[in-house]
Amino acid sequence: MNRATTTLGRRAFVLSGSVAALAPASPLLAHADRAMLTITEPSGRVRELRDEDIAALPWQELTTQTRWTEGVQTFRGPFLKDVLTSGGLSRPDLAGRNLLMRALNDFGIVVPADDAWNYDPILAREMNGKPMRVRDKGPLWLVYPRDQRAELQNAVMDERWIWQLFEITVL
Repeated sequence: MNRATTTLGRRAFVLSGSVAALAPASPLLAHADRAMLTITEPSGRVRELRDEDIAALPWQELTTQTRWTEGVQTFRGPFLKDVLTSGGLSRPDLAGRNLLMRALNDFGIVVPADDAWNYDPILAREMNGKPMRVRDKGPLWLVYPRDQRAELQNAVMDERWIWQLFEITVL
């Protein structure tokens, strides 16, 4: 499948309302003690990661510009690959798979799982030294090292920067 077909398919899926049909009640109303990120693995196993689980993973620092902020920003959080593999999945388990990523506002995007190893994006929990709040694209924002990799500086890759991330389903 070529890139144009993948992008068209992804947009059609998101626009079709299929993502909303998968959603339980809005997580915007969730309590603070609930999971920050839910991961559904190919086996159907569901993992719920709380803020302390995210904090316990090794964090990375990434300084880059974004299309949605002014100037260079510094982000901190774990690599996406570390989050995905923290429950026992391995790179071979995820190779060639896709990740349906959902935001608090029910926006969804399908991202190749291989991006986690090919580009080293992080799940940013902090921006410029401050924890990210929902109103600031938090609590989790998938951030790619855009300034460090020319191939990440295009509209197709920019679509993958999902903020207010709360759920990943491995397809």
